[in-house]
Amino acid sequence: MPEGLPVLGRGRHRSPARGACFLEYTALLAGEPFSDAPACVDGELAAVLRHANDRLSKADRQRLVPLLGRAIGLVVPEPLAARPRGRTGRAALHWDVRAVPGYAAAVGALRQTVARRFSTALGVDVPAREWRWYDSGRDLDRLFWSLMLEPTPLRTSGDWVDRLVGRLVLLHECYEQAMDQLGLARATSDSGLVRS
Repeated sequence: MPEGLPVLGRGRHRSPARGACFLEYTALLAGEPFSDAPACVDGELAAVLRHANDRLSKADRQRLVPLLGRAIGLVVPEPLAARPRGRTGRAALHWDVRAVPGYAAAVGALRQTVARRFSTALGVDVPAREWRWYDSGRDLDRLFWSLMLEPTPLRTSGDWVDRLVGRLVLLHECYEQAMDQLGLARATSDSGLVRS
């Protein structure tokens, strides 16, 4: 890691001077406030990344460094609208409640598409009755971790770390492909859009 940047560490941190978990680091890279729940990352992807960060040893956590920044924009943009300019002269953003049902449907579609792509890429056929356990694919965090031992168990902790890192890369690819498939633009933290 370059000097002056936070060191990846387990758990939440009060400030970057004390280190940063994967998502706190992502928030900094996106220009967002220091938080382990950046707005620029889908909540389910964030949950997977948060758990991966905390399950890895200090040495193994460094293997996540090449993924830093890749999750930025992998989220359905929030339906925000600008309020008229107030006394400060700046427009304030607030939720556009008229767009909330469409937003919820888009988030669900993204997560379900990612779940299908991910399980298919692993060659794991999740029976229809089991999709209910994963909220029809919307609970990606639970699905991701339940598939860590599929299709075959692992022999060593090193094999588990290799599989975890490989599957995190795959999960990011599934998000990128699903966003393209659904015609979603990658959101940036400043409410602008960039095409994925």
